[in-house]
Amino acid sequence: GTSTASAKAMGEFPLAQPLAAVWASSLFGVFAVLLLLFSAVGPCKHKAGQAAHHLAMVFPFAYLAYEGFRVTLANRGSPPPGAHARIFDAEPGAEVFAPTMLGMQLFDLVTTCAIPGMRRPDAIAHHLLSLVLAWNLAVSGVMTHWLPFFFGILEVSSVPLCFVDFLRAFPEVAARLDAFNEAMRLLFAGTFLPVRCLLTPLYVGRWWVDFLELHAAGDPDIHKDRALFYLFASTSVVLCVLQFYWGFKIVKAAAKMLKGDKGGREKEY
Repeated sequence: GTSTASAKAMGEFPLAQPLAAVWASSLFGVFAVLLLLFSAVGPCKHKAGQAAHHLAMVFPFAYLAYEGFRVTLANRGSPPPGAHARIFDAEPGAEVFAPTMLGMQLFDLVTTCAIPGMRRPDAIAHHLLSLVLAWNLAVSGVMTHWLPFFFGILEVSSVPLCFVDFLRAFPEVAARLDAFNEAMRLLFAGTFLPVRCLLTPLYVGRWWVDFLELHAAGDPDIHKDRALFYLFASTSVVLCVLQFYWGFKIVKAAAKMLKGDKGGREKEY
C-alpha cells in the first residue's frame, strides 16, 4: 500500500476537503428544497422538516453503500499484508469514505438538533460521536482498509430505513403506500440482520486483532494517534452491542409483521 502522507497533505481542516464540503452543502441544499416543497403541499406540512430530512439522507447512504461494495470487490484479491499495513496504508479507492461521512454527519447533527421531534439525546450523541470519528479519520488518513465496511457496506440497511422512518412519521401516507412500506421494512430487516448482526462482529474482531498486535508491540504510529484508536476501539464495542439490541427488536417487529400485526410501529426502534 501507499503512505498516508498524501491524505494528511490535504490539510488539517477536514471540511476543506472537497467531498466533505460537497456532501454537506448538497445535503443542506436538497433539504431546503424538500422543506419548501413539503411545507407548501401534501400531507407532510405538519412535520415538513422530518420528511425533508429522512428523504435527503437516502442519497449519502446509497452512495456510501455502493462505494463500500465497489471498493471491497475491487480490492478483494489484494488485502494489505500485515497488521500495520491494514491500519496505516492507503486502500485504493477508499479515500472517499471519511470526508463523505463527515459531510453527512455534519448535516445530520445540525438538522437533528434543529427539527422538532428529532431532538432525542441518544440521536444527538450518536451523530456527534460519528462526526468526531469521521473528522479525525479525515485528518489522519488512517484505517482506510477498514472504512469500505464500517463507513460503506454497513450503511446498506440505512437506505430502506430512511423510507421506513419517513412512512412511520406519516401514517396516512404509509396507508396509501402500504405495499411499498412493507417492502421497505422487509428490505431493512433483510439487510440489517446479516450485515450489522453477523458481519459487523467479524470485522470488529479482525480490527481488534490487528490493533492489539500493534499496541502490544509498542508500534509508534499507534501511540502517535492513540486517542483516535482508543475512540474507535471503544466505539466498535458499543456498535456491536447496539447491533444485537436493535437486531433483537427488528426480529420481534418482523415476527409481528408476518402475523399481520401493524400496531405499535412508532415505538419499534
